[in-house]
Amino acid sequence: MTSPLPAKDPGHALRVQLDGLEIEARRPLLITDADEVLFAFMAGFERHLEDNGACFNWASFRLNGNIVARDTGEPLDAGEVRSLLGSFFARHTGTMPVVDRAPEVLRELSDRLQVVVLSNVPHPQREARAAALEANGMPFPIVSNEGSKAEAVRDLAGRTRHPVFFIDDSPSHHEEVARAADRVIRIHFIGHPRLAALLGPAEACHFRARDWPDIRRFVEAHLDRHASR
Repeated sequence: MTSPLPAKDPGHALRVQLDGLEIEARRPLLITDADEVLFAFMAGFERHLEDNGACFNWASFRLNGNIVARDTGEPLDAGEVRSLLGSFFARHTGTMPVVDRAPEVLRELSDRLQVVVLSNVPHPQREARAAALEANGMPFPIVSNEGSKAEAVRDLAGRTRHPVFFIDDSPSHHEEVARAADRVIRIHFIGHPRLAALLGPAEACHFRARDWPDIRRFVEAHLDRHASR
């Protein structure tokens, strides 16, 4: 999932964050989204909507157009959706539950590859997200991004000669990454079962995963094939 909130601090600039990462050229890399991939965004966001007189109508995967006023059923405008997203992340970034099996599978995979979390969490909540990752056994570097993830993925993928994997719930991110860095192996995964049922596999993905053990099997099989060459 994504947040459309703008950056306010030059220290959060994408270039500054990317330059601060150390990527080993001799190790594979996994770049993963956070909301609905590592953290159960939708379950908490639905409660937040209810607390604020709104609800998600489950008509499609998108937030805009599907968040409606509970009393009238009318869709909220984009500004109201941004406000609700902002207040949700401000209050709950540090307390979202994890997606089932995400921490243990990532820890297992981290024995074989590097992990970077690339999340469209609002920039002011980057530190809260880093703390939540640490607290839930996922002490991996976090890049707070805005909009397309293609630039960040292209930059990171260019730093290693080994396989690079990208995990995200959004089909549009897979399409943009495919255009910008086609060698990246793209895994489409949506943690919330009801949300996942709203759309099929992203057209630009290489694999649609059902859960984190599914991701582990796919990644390890690819790494094994690469190692045997």
